[in-house]
Amino acid sequence: MKTVITQQEIADADLRPYKEIWLTSKLALTESGHTDGELCLWRADEAFTHDMMSEGTHDQNLKRIWLNVDDLDDQEQVLAIEQRVRQRLVELDLTGEFYPAEVGEGHASEG
Repeated sequence: MKTVITQQEIADADLRPYKEIWLTSKLALTESGHTDGELCLWRADEAFTHDMMSEGTHDQNLKRIWLNVDDLDDQEQVLAIEQRVRQRLVELDLTGEFYPAEVGEGHASEG
């Protein structure tokens, strides 16, 4: 079962147990295995252990949390969520990579 939070819950969410934060559409939440409406927003620096990689179980053992988004194609909405998540990660002293599946720095400028 997926752990899902709303955008309003980001400010208070304890993200420390999670190694990935995903944005997801309502359709992807309702359909098992549906991934077209999902985007990996962030992955912790130490998401995978050596044991997980050698056993080939890294994907199954990775704790993820999903944020429900109205429209993943709405760049302004995605950027706003990204900024809130960045702020929360700083507050929790968590480090990682944004948009790990994409080439480049992500959607927002660093700085």
